[in-house]
Amino acid sequence: MTLMLASIRPYDVVLTADGRSTTRTKGVVTGIDDRFQKLFPVPDHPVVIGHLGENHLNGKPVGEFLSDFMRQLNAGNHTIVEIADQLRSFAHPAVRLRLKAINGGDLRCGLWVAGFGAGEEHPRLVENLWKWKDQVLSCDEKQFLPLSVVEGGDGQKQIHPADWHIEKDKSIEEVREYHKTMMDEAINAKLAFNSVGGQVHELVITRDEWKWTLPPPVEKEDQKPSTQPATLPTSPPS
Repeated sequence: MTLMLASIRPYDVVLTADGRSTTRTKGVVTGIDDRFQKLFPVPDHPVVIGHLGENHLNGKPVGEFLSDFMRQLNAGNHTIVEIADQLRSFAHPAVRLRLKAINGGDLRCGLWVAGFGAGEEHPRLVENLWKWKDQVLSCDEKQFLPLSVVEGGDGQKQIHPADWHIEKDKSIEEVREYHKTMMDEAINAKLAFNSVGGQVHELVITRDEWKWTLPPPVEKEDQKPSTQPATLPTSPPS
């Protein structure tokens, strides 16, 4: 019930997510939250966790669940792959319990870890995607390096396939505009019910920091979004 986009380039990552969360009962939409945060930066480190799919884990909203993980994470000592490994181990029991409890349809829960890890000159993104179907739970891992454009969530079916060539040697602002084009395409798709929508939020990650370029939804106690000012980092020289 999401569209998440990531552009991984040699010196920065642009992450964009929609803000719609839906509640379904027996396959029928019974609730919509259009101010749901899906991008969660790790404090004081150029690392961001993105979430898609089932968003209630361990009896908590996903933002609170990820805050628990971040409190025990020593991000400065680990690569992106190592952080993703730790997050997968932390989340797996909760994801298994939640998807098994729902046990209906093609259920998914995904977590992205993106940015610059310890000693890494260039960024990467690791996706762990859990699937529950026909009483079987699987978890697939994918890794993306520069240059890549990554699409996540059901909303990717509503856009033309992303093309990293469009972003090659472009400015951060041009990459953001490309993300906006794809997000607008998904949000404006003609569907009986569109699971993509709400308040779009966006981050840019450079080697030294992350910055909001589109701030997240207004703070909710159970999601704990960052309030760091939305200032745009400068692209490194080509």
